[in-house]
Order: sequence, then structure tokens, then C-alpha cells
Amino acid sequence: MTAWGTRSAGALAVALLTVSATAAPAAAARPTTYFVDCQRGSDAAAGTRASAPWASAARASAQTYRPGDRVEFRAGSHCDGTFAPKGSGTGRRPITAGSYGAGAKPRIDAHGALAAVLLDNVEGWEIENLDLSNSGPPPAAHEIRFGVYARLTDYGIGRHYVVRDVDVHDVNGCQCQNPSDRDPSGGILFKAAGTQRPTGFDDVVVDRNTVTRVGRTGIGTSSDWERRPEYPDGRGTAYVPNTRVRITGNTLRTVYGDGIGVYNGLGALVEDNVLDGYAIGGTKYTTGVFSYNSNGTRIRYNTVSDGRGGEALPSQAFMIETASIDTVYEHNLSQRSDGGLLIVCNDPDATSDRTAFRYNVSLDDNSLGRYPNGVRTGVFTFMCGNPGSLAVYGNVVRTSTADVLVNNVADFGASFVGNLFSGRRGGSRIDDPHSTFRGNLFLNVVDPPSGSAFASPAVTAGARRDSVTVR
Repeated sequence: MTAWGTRSAGALAVALLTVSATAAPAAAARPTTYFVDCQRGSDAAAGTRASAPWASAARASAQTYRPGDRVEFRAGSHCDGTFAPKGSGTGRRPITAGSYGAGAKPRIDAHGALAAVLLDNVEGWEIENLDLSNSGPPPAAHEIRFGVYARLTDYGIGRHYVVRDVDVHDVNGCQCQNPSDRDPSGGILFKAAGTQRPTGFDDVVVDRNTVTRVGRTGIGTSSDWERRPEYPDGRGTAYVPNTRVRITGNTLRTVYGDGIGVYNGLGALVEDNVLDGYAIGGTKYTTGVFSYNSNGTRIRYNTVSDGRGGEALPSQAFMIETASIDTVYEHNLSQRSDGGLLIVCNDPDATSDRTAFRYNVSLDDNSLGRYPNGVRTGVFTFMCGNPGSLAVYGNVVRTSTADVLVNNVADFGASFVGNLFSGRRGGSRIDDPHSTFRGNLFLNVVDPPSGSAFASPAVTAGARRDSVTVR
């Protein structure tokens, strides 16, 4: 063989070895489906066939999954403990935890552990078609529990999380509450933690789940990375927004505290959710749906009903919270929240601004109005620090119980334009010396805001009036 031939043969051998070496990882990277049957399986089994499944959440948690993998629990089965998987997927090749076979959703019961499903410093996961519970002995003072808990600690940005068609129920964690305890227990929560590496979430979808009998929060996000010029007292040393957060189409019932809370959101969407019963037995201020330290939140087409804070502390359907900017509440329905429709409470040292509260309907909110601790509320309640520009327009408020429709105990006001206020029989009041009222319609309202013209509809027909009262 010539020298050229020897070199060519050597080159060919190297090329073949290179092809072989690169082909092997590609073959190894093919997605795998793993099966779990906690009644009929064996942890000694391969787990890669439905006929040879694993037998426990612990064994499923010990596996390191790769992009595109699936782990499926048998329909109708019941696993005890926590599913806390290792490994990460991507948005294009997520790892999926779901079910196989016919029957009821497979159940995972954590029995008072941290979570039934724990996604700890992993990303690219989709959780679907599971039944999760986490009820244990009465929790300690700061003991938190969850159905689904996605936690990133000094991770950077974790991307792509989906929780869909999951039933979360019976989670009895502590009634922890911000700001004294910043991480509430709850049904489904995403937590950005740590002190060294700025951390947050991107691309979070919580869709079509049920959340029942959980405390303290139904669905939410939380962060240790809150500090920014608009919120100088926020936790941490930097601000990391949670981006592309979508909480849609969920049904929440019997929540012991807040329903849905978005912290550190940027452009978050909270849409088409139903919250039926919140603040059940709670001992803290409670809100149905709200954003906190967030920009550009859209909260729309939600139904919030039966907030039951009782005589301890009020529960409002919606809240304009600390350091929230460009927030829009629109086309929501609130019914029978005993503290009212909307409370405005921005921290005095924080900056909120440009909030629109429009085209919402309130029916029989604010049934209590006054509380033993001296707190007094209306259907609308203004307190705490200035929220900046606040436009309230196109809303319908009807009550048969509330003494006060607007109760302003702060030193700021809002712009009320084109709203319908229908008070209780005998008349409700508007106690607000700071807001402006224009083009509103008042029915059964005693001493409506001064500076407006009031007459019967027949007299004002076709006339230019600021407001109209019908008695």
C-alpha cells in the first residue's frame, strides 16, 4: 500500500470512528417512556414497559430523565409519597409526567410532605392528568405544603413549566402569609429562591386544573428576587420578573386563603378562572385574585365568589397591591365577597401606577362592612399608600347589603367614570372626599358625591350632566 493509501485508510478509519462516536449519543438520546403502577409493579423492574412498571413514587423520583422522556402512572392507581424527579427538558422537548390506561386519574398522596409533585431545580416539565393530595398532621407554625411545587434556588432562569388537567385537593399547610411568611402553602406554586444567582421563571402555563380544599393559596408565584426602584423594600438584592405566566381556565373551590396571586410578573395573564369560596376560616387579609410587584398583568373574565373572611378580617375579590404597574382588571364577576369588590393598598414606599379597573360586575359584595378590630370596608376600599393613576370605569355595582359603596380612608383618589352604582334598599353611601366622579348612574345612594348634577332620568334625558341619581 502506498503512503497515500495508508494515509487515506487512516483518515477513513478516523472518520468512521468519528461518525460512530457521534451517532451513539444520538441513539442514546431517544426519548424513553417509563411506567409506574404502585399496586402491581416492582421497583426492581425495568420500568420501560407497561407490563413491567415500577412500584413507587420514590423509584420514579430516582430516575434522571432526559428531554422528550415520559413518566406515566397507571390510571386508577394510588401512590404514596412525593414524586420529585431529576433531569430537565426543554420547551421543544419537554419531559412529561402523566397517566396511561383507562380509569380515574392516578393519585399521588404526599401525606403531609413538602409536595406531592416537587420540581426542584429542574425545567422543561409538563405535569398532566394526575390527582394530587397532601394532607398530614396539623402543620407546624411555618410548615408549608403543596400539591405541585416548582422551586428554583440560585438557578438562573428556568424555562417551560406546564401544569394541566391536574386535580389538587386537601392540602393542609400552614396559614402562612406575606410579609411575615412570604411562602404560603397552597395548591400549585412556583418559587424563585436563593441569594446568590438571580432566579426566575419563564413560560409557565397553569391550565384547566381543579384546586379544592387547599391553604393558604390556591395558585401563585413567589420570589426572593423582588428588589427594584419601584419596590425598594423588596426581598433580595435584585429584581427578576417571571415572564410568560398564564393562569387560565382553572376552577378553585374552598381555598383557605388567597385564590390566585402573581408575584414578580411581567405581562402575566390570569383569565377564565372560577374561584368559588376563599378565605374559608382564614385569619389573614385575603384576596381572590391579585398581582404584586408586577408589570403589565391582565386579570380578565374571571368569576370570584363567596369570600368568607368573616368578622376576623375582610376578604376582597380583587386587590391593587404593592408596586404593580400597568395592571388591567376587566370583564370579571364578583359575588358575595364579604369584604368587597376591590381594595387598594400599595405600600407607602412602593410605586404603583396606571391601573385600569373596567367593565367588571359586582353583586352583593361587602356584606359585613365593619369589623371588630376597627377595619371598615366598602365595595371599593382605598387605604395604604398612593397607587398612582387609577381609572375605574364601565363597572356595574349592585348590592342589597353594603352600607358603603366607596370607602376612602386614604389621601388619594381615583377617577370614576360611567359606572352604575345600585345601593341597598334605604340607601348606601359613598364616603370618598378625594376621587372624581363623572357620568355615573346612582340608584339608592344617599348623598352622592358633591359637585355633580342629580335629577330623574326623564329630566336629564338628552342633557349634559356629570352624574344622575335615581331614587
